[in-house]
Amino acid sequence: MKTRLFAAKNYSTLIVLILFTLMISTTMAQNHKVNDLSNHKYAKQNLITAIHSQNTGVRESAVYLAGKYRFIDLEDELIKQLKVESNPDVKILIGLALFRMNSEKGMTELKAVSIYDKSLKVKQMSRAICKGYFENNSDKKVTAQ
Repeated sequence: MKTRLFAAKNYSTLIVLILFTLMISTTMAQNHKVNDLSNHKYAKQNLITAIHSQNTGVRESAVYLAGKYRFIDLEDELIKQLKVESNPDVKILIGLALFRMNSEKGMTELKAVSIYDKSLKVKQMSRAICKGYFENNSDKKVTAQ
């Protein structure tokens, strides 16, 4: 009876030690900052190439990264792609990236997309994104004196 309890105690101690070791090893992993990625010699050019790629998945990933990290330098490239994009999901993702960048020029273009696009899904999402942007930035209006 005592040997069984002792063996069970050893196993639980071993499991706790393994879990503790795994937790420490993941916290000591290398952390890459966004500056490290964006300061690379070809980073901007690679993202521009990916935004205009023929592969839908590559385009989606590039647009997502541009929006997530708010690469405002890519604003014009995203607007160009928004004008020629045929995939409704990528169009919506571009709109969200421009919204996250707080791009006034991009929101103006997205407003046109919300009126003239063929896809009802794109129209509705673009309208919602524009509404959110213009409501949040309504205090930035200039008043004449």
